[in-house]
Amino acid sequence: MSLLNTGLTGILSNQKALETTSNNITNANTPGYSRQRADFQSNPSQATGSGYIGQGVNIADIQRLNDEFVNTQLRSDTTLHSEQTALVENLNGMDDLLGNENTGLNQALTQFFGTLQDAAESPASSSLREQALNQADNLVARFKSVDSQLRSREQTVDDRISANLSEINSLADGIAELNVKIAESPGRASGRDANELLDKRDEKLRQLSELVQVQTNENNDGTVDVSIGKGQGMVSKGTSATLRLSGSTEQAGRREVLLEGVGRDRAITHEITGGALGGNLTFRDEILEPTLNGIGRIAIGLSERMNEQHQLGQDLNGNLGGNFFRDINSESLARGRITPSAETAENGNRQARVDITDSSKLDTRSYTLEFTGPDDQQYRIRDATTGEQVKSGSISSTQPSTITMDGFEIELESGDFQQGDEFNIRPTYNGGRDMERAISSGEEIALAAPIRAEAGSGNQGTGQISQGTMLDVRDPDTGRRLDALDENGNLDPPMEIRFLSENRYEVVDVSDPANPKPLDPPMNNVRFEPGKTNTVFSGDPGSRSLTASGPAANGPSADPDSIYGEQDITIRTRDPETGVVSTQSPITINEDGDKESAQSIADKLNNQRGVEATAYTEVTLTPDPSDSGNTGNNPTVEVALADGSDVTRNVSLDVDGPLTADSLNEAMQENSDFQSLGLSVINDGNSVKLRSERGEDIRISLDAPNGAQLGVGKPIPYEGGGTAGSQTLNDGQQRTVGGYVDTTLAAGVRLTATDAAASGENFFERAPSSDPAYKGFQFELSGNPEAGDSFRLETNEGGTSDNRNGLALGDLNAKNYLDNGNFSFTDAYGSVVEDVGSRTQTAQVDQEAAGTLKEQSQKQWEEQSGVNLDEEAGRLIEFQNAYSASSQVVSVARDLFNTLLGTFN
Repeated sequence: MSLLNTGLTGILSNQKALETTSNNITNANTPGYSRQRADFQSNPSQATGSGYIGQGVNIADIQRLNDEFVNTQLRSDTTLHSEQTALVENLNGMDDLLGNENTGLNQALTQFFGTLQDAAESPASSSLREQALNQADNLVARFKSVDSQLRSREQTVDDRISANLSEINSLADGIAELNVKIAESPGRASGRDANELLDKRDEKLRQLSELVQVQTNENNDGTVDVSIGKGQGMVSKGTSATLRLSGSTEQAGRREVLLEGVGRDRAITHEITGGALGGNLTFRDEILEPTLNGIGRIAIGLSERMNEQHQLGQDLNGNLGGNFFRDINSESLARGRITPSAETAENGNRQARVDITDSSKLDTRSYTLEFTGPDDQQYRIRDATTGEQVKSGSISSTQPSTITMDGFEIELESGDFQQGDEFNIRPTYNGGRDMERAISSGEEIALAAPIRAEAGSGNQGTGQISQGTMLDVRDPDTGRRLDALDENGNLDPPMEIRFLSENRYEVVDVSDPANPKPLDPPMNNVRFEPGKTNTVFSGDPGSRSLTASGPAANGPSADPDSIYGEQDITIRTRDPETGVVSTQSPITINEDGDKESAQSIADKLNNQRGVEATAYTEVTLTPDPSDSGNTGNNPTVEVALADGSDVTRNVSLDVDGPLTADSLNEAMQENSDFQSLGLSVINDGNSVKLRSERGEDIRISLDAPNGAQLGVGKPIPYEGGGTAGSQTLNDGQQRTVGGYVDTTLAAGVRLTATDAAASGENFFERAPSSDPAYKGFQFELSGNPEAGDSFRLETNEGGTSDNRNGLALGDLNAKNYLDNGNFSFTDAYGSVVEDVGSRTQTAQVDQEAAGTLKEQSQKQWEEQSGVNLDEEAGRLIEFQNAYSASSQVVSVARDLFNTLLGTFN
């Protein structure tokens, strides 16, 4: 019987081996099937007197030939290859769109600026103006076309992402179901797994790896926990999570991948990596959206700069230019740049907008604004793609509240902003889509400049003046309209530059040419450097101007030197970037009774950072008109220049006859010593005005024993003019008149002063008022003007042939306005195209490399777990022969048994 049993075990075991091999052969093309092997094991031997005799064989296990390390490597390489394949599929068409001359922006930009330059060459030509208008329409249409096609790709990739999520959810459900079956499978208790279930689960894991990066962790019960991306749990034993795409195709803003949860779904877009889903998200968020933002940034920057420059010009009808393109901060556009998440929109009444403040500082990122708590004012702003925190802080408890970013501001206007609120912020995303032409006709193209200059017909010097350059019509800091031009673009007031000497000039209001008036703030003693180019008016939008003069003048007294009291002056500077205020070393004037003139005070101010000061002194001498005939003949008038207490030069003027303006002027003209004082003299027949361009004190003394009288006053250098504190000198009296200091303070610079000591009066008020020095335009003076030369500044009436603003418009594309001054509009578009092209080439190379790695991993898996039909055919023969041999053993045992029975019969 032992021989029979031994043979039977061989038959049964080899039969199972044949069945296993047959199963391998029939499943050779089944995806995910792992080759199986029947493991033979000898039965325990039986002890006899002659030793141990074997009892045959049995199948110890049907082993699944599978290596988890190989599986993991295959899944990893599959994930990488699928990700790069998705990237390449998305990038190829986009690269063709942007790089093609007929569909990209380069040609449209070149043609638009080219027609502007053509129109500038013939500014009166209506046809060239219409051509420029047509090219503006073509440019807008091209922006919209590129934007539309990119948005179409965005919709396509969102559809792909949604399909990816559905597949992931289905695979996760299947893995969870297989987990349950594997844990409950018969034989688990004895350590034998259901091989087919394991194969099915591994295949689903491999399919999942095509969609997203997968990590697994095996449990003691045979189940596996599955996480995706950067460790986000997807399957835990018999339960699976669900993913979905937020919002709808009609909802504005980026659609996020959400993990459904109890109470609130959680955005996990930043946690997703690898696979087709990772590739689609990478394309959408890291390539497509920045590209749309890049196109939008060009459109916004172009619109902003064109509008700014166009507003500085004058159209064919003589009006100031308006917006050439649509206002980039119109209410609808500003509100469209910030959108609440679906939950925030459902649970609140928030109103917010995003205004572009400086397109040159914009980047191509999108952002997420989150109110993080612990109270409703705390917020943080993250990069929408990387999740990196960009800024954090708190808003005011009352609305509106402003959050300032580089190039834009988030204005939270009204509503109950609270912890948990979330907003998508896309400053430039809609720029290309929203671009529109604003002007309606070619006549409205502002090719001329609204200002011009003209040299006086009686000029004797070689001085020249430019036609003027417009800088702004609105204050760049406040947006307030500047006063220098009225709403119709007329220079208000018209002005005239008058040279007082070869190196000093004043600018006066000539609204009434017969009665010129000082400007307010005044420009009464401006330096001029002969032979060089001198700029008229400040180019600093934040600069301020003030004039200080102290008291009008001292009266006829025993202390003629007591003009200004001791005073400390403090200059503070505020850094425009950081807001930090620094204080410069204080200035003390007239210290310890040591009197100073306006000249020395100006010198001290000029040593301070951000301060420019000039000093001058004027005195008006008015003889008493009642003194006529022979009364008061032949008086002596002494004119002295002083620096406080110290007289530096003095001249006595002997007047011939009665003291009149003409006789006093004649005495001055005939006295060579007086000429050496360097004072300018203006005689209007009633009075004589003396002026020191250096700011020395002017002291007037009268020696008139015959009774002549002389009025001494200090002219007021502001609008309206007049004379301050005029007093009459009699015989033996004198009066000292101090000067003025005109001070220009750079942006962020402020001047304060202490009260003067009791011995005198203030030179500066404690907090002197100042006026803007910035007018929004500048002129350039050059050459060598002479005293008495003048230049008229006026409105450019009838300037139809003027092309100054047209040249500036046409030149905009040659200047670097974007990316903090690194890119022109064309350069910025080239950067977008180059970036997409580079990403395309990189993705193609990475796809090939990833494909090679995947093939190697697949080959390694085939060697380990795949079915080799030749090998299986050999095993089939081997097990068949073994089966036949075992059958022979049974046959021999039967013959022996029959022989034995026959012997006893």
